[in-house]
Amino acid sequence: MELMSAQVSAVTVEAVGTYLFPVEKQAVGGISFEEDPAVVQAESALIAAAATYERTNKELARVKSLGDTNGIPQKELEQAISDRQTAQSALKAARDAVRSLGETDAEIDRMITTGTINSASLTRRSNKWALANIAEGDSPSIRVGQSVVVKVMAYPDRVFPGTVSRIYATADASTHRVAVRCEIADPANDLRAGMLADFVIRVQEPGLSTAIRESGAVREPDGTLTAWVTTDRRRFSQRTIKTGRRRDGHVQILEGLKPGELIASDGAIFLSNMLQAPPTD
Repeated sequence: MELMSAQVSAVTVEAVGTYLFPVEKQAVGGISFEEDPAVVQAESALIAAAATYERTNKELARVKSLGDTNGIPQKELEQAISDRQTAQSALKAARDAVRSLGETDAEIDRMITTGTINSASLTRRSNKWALANIAEGDSPSIRVGQSVVVKVMAYPDRVFPGTVSRIYATADASTHRVAVRCEIADPANDLRAGMLADFVIRVQEPGLSTAIRESGAVREPDGTLTAWVTTDRRRFSQRTIKTGRRRDGHVQILEGLKPGELIASDGAIFLSNMLQAPPTD
């Protein structure tokens, strides 16, 4: 397609460039309680089970030592052994329950040693918990410590930054999503438990990619995306492109264009409209 002199000013020509696009995963979820009740309950049960096991262990040792000198009945010894075995099984079950919620063995051992649940040390008045439901296919790329930004409908022009703090060990069988718990900064205490939230989790540092301004990518009636390429700023040819992520008015180009090529940015839609309904003499 060749433009007439009067039409050239309607089209802005720019070179295809590069742009830093972070690798991000998106999810939906909500603002949660200050602490996860399930986590607090499981950790509290762990502390109690550890204390019971310690007590039954000491009782068995006492019965054994008295039995050597005072003739403790066999029935009392058997009962002490049974109590210790029951407590040992309960402690193992409690450890498994806490581990399934994302705690490591080192964290579990620390809780048992100190007698303090892990959740208690995480409570901060200026922070909130938020729960994201990550697609099962995206979950392998999520790691504790990754940065996350959260938006809620109540404050559409604000973002709440935070970090991933816990990745649950099981996926929901009906939705095939994995729960990811995030700690979100909320210094003004604006967030409320139960609010719906949108999450963006950065899983890799930004990388340079071929990119154009969004106005240069035109969606055609058949659903394909195209760009208008030129070498002399007057004659344009339409080329199908494949796009990726979008950020700050830029769109990532996966196929169809190379850095340095000249394309129509502002006015690209004008060219497509001309092709759809060419002017008559």
